[in-house]
Order: sequence, then structure tokens, then C-alpha cells
Amino acid sequence: MSVAALPAPAALRDARHDQAPGCPRRIRIGMPHMDAAGLSENWLLRHCGDLHWEGITRRLGVASHEIRTEARQRLYPTVIALRGRYQAPLVAVRENDVLSAAVEVSPCGGACAHGQITACVGDRRFTIELLTTFAQRQEDGGLRMALPAARLASRWTPIGPAPALVSLAKAARRGEPLDDVFLAPSLTVSGPPLGETTLEPSPYADYNGAGLLYFASYPTIADTAERQLVRRLGLAPAGVGDWALGTSAVKRDVFFYGNLPLGETLTVELLAFDLEPPAGVLEPPAGVPEPPAGVKTRVRLRRQQDGTAIADVVTRRVFVGQRP
Repeated sequence: MSVAALPAPAALRDARHDQAPGCPRRIRIGMPHMDAAGLSENWLLRHCGDLHWEGITRRLGVASHEIRTEARQRLYPTVIALRGRYQAPLVAVRENDVLSAAVEVSPCGGACAHGQITACVGDRRFTIELLTTFAQRQEDGGLRMALPAARLASRWTPIGPAPALVSLAKAARRGEPLDDVFLAPSLTVSGPPLGETTLEPSPYADYNGAGLLYFASYPTIADTAERQLVRRLGLAPAGVGDWALGTSAVKRDVFFYGNLPLGETLTVELLAFDLEPPAGVLEPPAGVPEPPAGVKTRVRLRRQQDGTAIADVVTRRVFVGQRP
């Protein structure tokens, strides 16, 4: 005997996109929201992705599964760029802190959305920008940008100039110069990587319900590989200890170019590793070692099968562990 699941009441089905615009979502930080060092950036990005998707559905006035093309094909918001700016290192967030987050989503093209998420823990502010495009799945598992049906497109009218992240994402994809202090001059590669490693993402943790490598997994994968390569190449300054515990991200830019089919392997390349001098110290006094203030790294993710680049990850970290 089988029992069919009862359909969810309309009030529950539509609760996500009926929430008041701009209403912050509050969460008390517990173990599910943390990693070994503090607030999990992977969780934070997933949370922001959920808020962003919710903001899109609210603006369109439909549930997520109703966002379709004119031919009724399902559309997904595929992330093409991410920018994170953290006023304090994520390691500063502790258990039982309360995080509140709100999103503002605006159309910036017929298929694109720009989401500005502001999260606060006390007086510490974390801002995340997400740039997404509507895309439909292809038979080969790939994605192709597509426009929503006319009845939805009429509710998706860009207002004002496009945010700077749009032009940066276009330039990054084309390998052009980047008019940005953090990213300049470009993401093109002028020589061999400092090191590389391979790994296969987990279907249980890295892929989403649509069977796509989830955008929040890209920086986590990059961090995992970076930690391995820093240890293998001996790049960590003295006294840092484990890279995951001794550093914490404060800036993060990710540009997404493609997806990875389930079961395939990634090649992860460490392209740059630039230590930054201590703030206010141009030349340390003779014989007095000064620990670096931070480090900026560049990591590229490629499909091992054909070598195609699927993402560039640029990160600034500060050193937070016990140092000499």
C-alpha cells in the first residue's frame, strides 16, 4: 500500500516569495553555520544564494519552479560573478552570535539579476554581491542563457545603470584588462602556475538539487586546493600553522565561466601568491622580522577532461593565528 504525499497548502508553497521586501532574516549562529575556524563562508554564500533566489521570485511574483521560458522550460539563476567584502575576518564570528541578512535584487538585463546582500553580526558588516543570469539545462548537462516567458519578462525591467560587477564579469570572461584596484591588471596567465592539484567534487556536498556544481562550492574547492598547495610548496610564513586556522578571508571575487558535470575531475591551479607587508611598515627594521599583514591569492579551476577554465577565484586573507 502506498500513500501519496499531500500537497502543501498554498500559504506554505508561496511563503518564500511573499515575505516582506527588505525584511532581514535573523539566524543565531550554531555549529551548522561554522567551520573549523569560525563562520563558514560556504554556509554564508549558500545563505546569500537563497536570499538572492528569494528576491528574484518575489520580484517576479512566482514560485521558483514557475520561472520558465516561453516554451515552459525550467530556468535557474546561474551565478556568473561573486564579490564578498568582509569588514571583519569570518573567524571573528562565534557560536551564539546573531547574524541578520537582507537582500536587494534588481534586474540588470533581460536575463541578469544583481543581488546586494548585507549581513551583520553586531557592528561587523559582511557584504556579498551576486550576479546571476537565467539559464536552462542542455541535454549534455551544460547551461545556456535564456529569457523568461513574456509574462515574466514584463516584470523584469532594468532600472538605472548596470553595476560595476557586470563589466568586470564580462572582462574576466574575455581575458580583458580589469578596471579594478583589487583585480588589476587582469586575470590572464603569463606563465605556468605555482602549483596544481586535482580533485573530484562531492555529489553529496558540492552539487545542488539541479545537479549543478553549486556556486558556493567553487571558493571552498579553491580553498581546499590552496591549503594543500601552500603546504606542499612551503609558502606559509613562519608561525602561521594550519592555513585554514591561521588565515581568514576578508575579500573574495569569483568569476564563473562554466560548470562541471557530475563525476568529472577538476584541476586546480595556484596562479599567484602575494604576501602583503604589515600596514604602515614599508621596510622592517634590520634584524626585526615583521609578519605580513595578509596575502592575496589567485586560483583557477579547470575541467581536467578538456582543460577548460570554469572559474577564477581571487582572495585576500589576513593572518589571524598566533604569530611571532
